Amino acid sequence: MHRSSWWWLFITLLMINDSTGRLTNKLKQIYVVPFPSVIGNYGDGSFTRPYSSLQQALDHIEQGYYYETTINLYPTHHFVGFIQLKETHSHIRIKTMDIKDTLAYKQMLLRHESLHRILSKAVISGGILVTGWTQVNETTYSTSVPSLNFVNQLFINDQRIPRTRVPTNNSDYLHYAALINDTTMARYGFQYESGQFNYKSLVDAMVIVYHSWTESHHYIDRLIPENNTVIFSNPAVLPFGKFNELEARRFHIENLCEALVPNSFCFINETKTIYLMTNGSYDPNKSQIITSVNETVLSIASDDMNNPVEDIIIENVAIQHGAWNINRTQSAEAVSAEFLTSVALFMANATSIIISNVEISHTGSFGIRIKEGTSNINVMNSVITDMGAGGIWIGDLTTPIPMTPRLHKILSNEISYGGNVFPSGGGMNIRYATDIVIADNTIHHFRYNGISVGNSGYRLVAKNILIQGNYVHDIGLHVLSDQSGIYTVGIQPGTIITNNVVKNVFSYSGLMWGIYLDDGSSEIVVSNNVVYNTGWAAMSQKFGANNTIINNVFARASLWSPPHPGDRMSDGDVHIHLAENHTAWTYTRNIVYDMYQGVNHSAYMAWYTNITAPFYSNVYFNPYGTLLLFGPNITFAEWQKSGQDNGSVIEDPLFTGDVNQCDFFTVQANSPATKLGFVNITKLPQWTSGCALS
Repeated sequence: MHRSSWWWLFITLLMINDSTGRLTNKLKQIYVVPFPSVIGNYGDGSFTRPYSSLQQALDHIEQGYYYETTINLYPTHHFVGFIQLKETHSHIRIKTMDIKDTLAYKQMLLRHESLHRILSKAVISGGILVTGWTQVNETTYSTSVPSLNFVNQLFINDQRIPRTRVPTNNSDYLHYAALINDTTMARYGFQYESGQFNYKSLVDAMVIVYHSWTESHHYIDRLIPENNTVIFSNPAVLPFGKFNELEARRFHIENLCEALVPNSFCFINETKTIYLMTNGSYDPNKSQIITSVNETVLSIASDDMNNPVEDIIIENVAIQHGAWNINRTQSAEAVSAEFLTSVALFMANATSIIISNVEISHTGSFGIRIKEGTSNINVMNSVITDMGAGGIWIGDLTTPIPMTPRLHKILSNEISYGGNVFPSGGGMNIRYATDIVIADNTIHHFRYNGISVGNSGYRLVAKNILIQGNYVHDIGLHVLSDQSGIYTVGIQPGTIITNNVVKNVFSYSGLMWGIYLDDGSSEIVVSNNVVYNTGWAAMSQKFGANNTIINNVFARASLWSPPHPGDRMSDGDVHIHLAENHTAWTYTRNIVYDMYQGVNHSAYMAWYTNITAPFYSNVYFNPYGTLLLFGPNITFAEWQKSGQDNGSVIEDPLFTGDVNQCDFFTVQANSPATKLGFVNITKLPQWTSGCALS
């Protein structure tokens, strides 16, 4: 019997013997196998005649052919255009097909091995394959991509390959010579050191300039050789040099073909040519190489808040290869990289959405963005990693109150390795939003804040935000400044930060805290957290009202040893910046375990003497006998005579583990902290021990 006949017999027997009733219930289960050259372009979604694209399946659902349907994707790359789920797609589920169905289709595709690559999950990709490489020399290859407007990301065999960078070491920077003494032009350029821009062509180059908590991205308009001045076609938000030592006049240059090193690439727009230098371990013509094209890969959004998309489940798939693009006149700088509009998974005017066991990766911008008109969105048990900017962004600063995102849950996810293109993108970014739960996540390796909530000043932006049980570590990575593991701004009634572990927060130059209540942070409870290995204070507040800091462990703070001339010294273990005519915080039943070796060190530092912040029933300790100072640099005895820290002691809290090994900070039953009411903090299951610093 002919091989294809065996295949159809196999399928027929499979369907007849399928006790799930697939044949009679085929309207509930449809299938997508993205190889039209094999299965044809005009399937009906049935098992024997699957659709050849996700868009084709969605079109048929939109036309009313199916309802409450599961779309089963073959576990390979599904290269898509912009995919939007609208209100007409409500009540559907998209997932990777099960193993049984996969094996059945695999038999059919055996003769077409070049077409498919079996993956653990179906990948909904916003990119395209890049092929046709020509060898230029031993390790350098080129290819032409005439249909593309830009190529600024490459992923080879599922790994990000960076654009060329000068300097080539990511820890090194160029430093410009001087500022432009003109108010307007100071945002458009600077005077450079001789030789820094001596390249054959700068047409496609991008200059990334570092500020304090942001970086700006610029195209070059022209050079003025007479005074070594570079002028950009797009401005920064503030004049260069605004933040002095926090910036250190740093910049680097990307996409210079003269700077190719192994495993890097560049793109020449005029000829639409990519140049790739390999490390010699792979052949581009035998590797899977993808470049991102679509700035949004998958959107779940209605145009009408009153007629939302509802009841969508996305599970066990990957969403990859979201693109980024900056035009030559666009200002490309903002806190948390919020000037970007691109995102791999976008949601607006949608309700009752479940994102489960999904991988979002290899993006140029954000992983997930949840905007206005949304409610009951649940992102759980997923991995959001390798982002160009941030992980998850909820709400905006301009969202009308009736449309504020609400009732969302971000649960048990790993959000990691972001800021690869835009360092100011953090792990979690929440603006106008209410009743949000951020719980049991692991958030790590970001160059800016791990979790950020609210907006500056005494404004009600976010409320009832629960940040619980998250493991936030390796934040800052010595790139930007003025940041923290968990960061808040604004009035936030009902916001609770509890049972989190924050460790390893280090800036480039200064202003690096474990938990930081910034401008106007008010009515927030910070309880049962463990914060350690921070460059500056473990707990800091700039200004705010009526916060409660209770039953936390703040250990191994102010480990900063200023590496650059002009860097500021660290600010002790806990810190309040500004005085106002109300209670800043109430601070009780906390443990401060200080590791500073030296003199004149502050357990609690205040820049002003008239700060209202009651302290009581706390334990402080330094194993090296360092004198701990309080408030306006007075001794503990003087501090207590002033009426502060009644019942508090300077004694060993008696941790059960080895502090020098950063074992979990649990106290023994006879600890002085226990006598003052301290309750041991639950160890997070995802927490890992060790004192290694990022």
